Amino acid sequence: MHTLVFDVYGTLVDTTDIITLLEVKLGERAAFFAKQWRNKQLEYSYRMGLMRWYKPFSQCMRYAFEYTCEEFCVSFTAEEKEALFLRNLSLPAFDDVSTAMPKFALTDADCFAFSNGTAADVNAVLTYADIHPYLQDVISVDPIKMFKPSRIAYMYLVESIARYKAGLENPDVVKKQGNEAADSPSQISDLNAPERGCLHYVESGMDDEDESDTHSQGSSLSLPDLNTVWLISSNPFDVIGAKVAGLQSVWIRRSASSVFDPWGVEPTITVANLTELYDVLRYRNVIIPM
Repeated sequence: MHTLVFDVYGTLVDTTDIITLLEVKLGERAAFFAKQWRNKQLEYSYRMGLMRWYKPFSQCMRYAFEYTCEEFCVSFTAEEKEALFLRNLSLPAFDDVSTAMPKFALTDADCFAFSNGTAADVNAVLTYADIHPYLQDVISVDPIKMFKPSRIAYMYLVESIARYKAGLENPDVVKKQGNEAADSPSQISDLNAPERGCLHYVESGMDDEDESDTHSQGSSLSLPDLNTVWLISSNPFDVIGAKVAGLQSVWIRRSASSVFDPWGVEPTITVANLTELYDVLRYRNVIIPM
């Protein structure tokens, strides 16, 4: 059985929705401001990962906002800032999400959300966008203090999936039974990080050839075959990170103008939206309707 793991920001929910609120202050510059704000937030997360110095993704967002304000020579009141930050917790789902996610939930695949955001923030976003009922759980990198696309993050993802399948999730987590998804967001909670964390995956000098051995030796859990774990994202950095870590990866190319990084690492599948992905995975027998 395969596991589908969905990135959240830019994949399930539309981060460009913030432009509408920015237009009140910035007019035609709003789209440029929003793009730089988002890019700077990601840059900060990458830099913190390299430094092994962690701040929550929401704090990266605030730092990036202040930087972008300086760059654009614009100022916001404290109330205006908080309104913008809160808007990031109420982003709309893309149109295809409301059609595709219920269909994914009615297959034999386990479905998870995986994000750089904290569990609290991601739960709020998924609740607002009405995506929560179609997911088994939310997996956040926050417990291990390491952002995607660090290899550590994807190894933690695999271990978290194994813990879930072994029944080691929090007591209020309810697995999908039969062809029914979880009934309400209150039934879904973030997974606990293993006590040991996941730094051992990298610090032990693991490479592609001995990865499976390290898994079996480093954990009593029965870890899933990496070929059965599909990371689904609209962000090329995420897709490449998952592929380098040994997972299957899907690039949701939501815009025809989007460019994939020419690193010689290609997605397993490239599609325009989740509806198309559902059809492709069914055709390949990756997912089977229940």
